[in-house]
Amino acid sequence: MTLTIALSIVLALLFVATGAGKLFGAKASIEARDHFRMSGTLWRSIGALEWAGAVGLIVGLVTWDWVAHAAAVGLGLLMVGATITRLRYDSKPSGVVVDLVLLALLIMLLFLDR
Repeated sequence: MTLTIALSIVLALLFVATGAGKLFGAKASIEARDHFRMSGTLWRSIGALEWAGAVGLIVGLVTWDWVAHAAAVGLGLLMVGATITRLRYDSKPSGVVVDLVLLALLIMLLFLDR
């Protein structure tokens, strides 16, 4: 149970941070958006989805398990999309690795005891 709580909090914090960059237009985030040739609206939408997933992970800890499961699946799908986008635009291999590690952690979170 403690691992579930710790992993949920860490992942939520990571997705809040990455979502904030997209939502508030951090310079590095805008450069990444331009590299991936995405519109500002799509980029901010992804940031909002990251925040929604982070909230879902935390809410799932204190209320219904299914909320956290849905959030983990949604964030996992975002990470699949992120990985495909990085591979498509010949991004740095380290970015692909980070995306895949986050995906693996989200999958692990789905199978931990709640």
